[in-house]
Amino acid sequence: MEVTDIRLSLSNREGGTKAFGSFSLDGAFAVRGIRVMEDKNGKNFVAFPSRMKSDGSYEDIAFPLSKELYHKIDDAIVAEYQKVKEEKQEQSEDQAVEQEQAAAQEASKKRGRSK
Repeated sequence: MEVTDIRLSLSNREGGTKAFGSFSLDGAFAVRGIRVMEDKNGKNFVAFPSRMKSDGSYEDIAFPLSKELYHKIDDAIVAEYQKVKEEKQEQSEDQAVEQEQAAAQEASKKRGRSK
């Protein structure tokens, strides 16, 4: 089985949730409501969709039945998360540079007008 069509949205929340998303298996079965989480040691992992039971505990709704498939899904999604996170950081850095350049140009224009 191949993990396909991974879609992630980075989280702005504080805490362990780093992203929300979905993925497909072989382009034939979709799983929505996954989360990329960070454990206490800073390692990322996939949390599968779950619901709260009447006793307050959580139960996964959809999940892989084998360790092999779990690791295949986890590895693919965590790799995509790292890629999306790096792209977002690059965009933020580019925007910061553009803002600095615009501010410098504006300051230069103001100095030129005051002479």
